[in-house]
Amino acid sequence: MKNFYKTQNLYEASYLLSKGHSIAGKETTGSKVTLLFEDSDKVHKDALDYYNGGSVKAKVYSDAYRTLKDMVFQR
Repeated sequence: MKNFYKTQNLYEASYLLSKGHSIAGKETTGSKVTLLFEDSDKVHKDALDYYNGGSVKAKVYSDAYRTLKDMVFQR
């Protein structure tokens, strides 16, 4: 069984996607959506960077956010 890094924070997930991590899937429980990323040391490091003021290019982040929002809301 594979391990996944899980987050319900769309902004964090957008940051991880901007850093080059791939979405492995999503889990839906009621109205909550959990986004899954392949678990690795790099994804954990980048998640910590997000909470500690890490940066990415604004356009890349914006595109990632829109992509995830469409995925979550099935547009």
